[in-house]
Amino acid sequence: MNVLTPVMVVLAHPRANSLDHELAGNVRGLLRQSGVRQTFHDLYAESFDPVLTEDEGIAGEVWTRGTSSEQVRRQTTSAPDPLVDRHRRELAESRALVVIHPDWWGKPPAILTGWLDRVLLSGPSPGPVDPPAPNLRRVLVINTSDQEADGADAATDPLGLLWREQIGPFLRSPDLERLTFRPVAGATSEQRARWFGATQRAAAWVCGAAR
Repeated sequence: MNVLTPVMVVLAHPRANSLDHELAGNVRGLLRQSGVRQTFHDLYAESFDPVLTEDEGIAGEVWTRGTSSEQVRRQTTSAPDPLVDRHRRELAESRALVVIHPDWWGKPPAILTGWLDRVLLSGPSPGPVDPPAPNLRRVLVINTSDQEADGADAATDPLGLLWREQIGPFLRSPDLERLTFRPVAGATSEQRARWFGATQRAAAWVCGAAR
């Protein structure tokens, strides 16, 4: 069994009693049982600041205006955010990533969008030669929603397109699996049990444990 370790787990939901928190606990429990080293970040509990600084904004423009990494470093004047630096270091070491968040208007919560901006797209030496997650092999995205499934083609699903067509390729196209549980409001205990079962199987997959 080729276990992928460490695994980084990122949770973005403001309510501590949410299904997302339960699902995160489910994933983390499976990782512990499998002996997988993990790092965990509840973005709301950590009060993660999603707003780019001016210096980070400069770094994020490398692709659009041809700025070199050395030029970015020379223009950087503010002290780095220690929490952002920690997230970057842990992501760079991770071989698998789990992200759990609700579907809000077809997009992630603002705090997670800011996490993507600051942790993935910014840094002291950004650019294709310095990928944010050079060791990443698998990604699991778990989404929750109170909206009924509308039967639309998966090709037009905004969150699916975001993760598969935008973020995945930027991370050098690791194997990506996405689960969507809906509608959360009014879900029966039997439905929730099926969701937890699916989450455990996906967590076993993302870390390379038996499924």
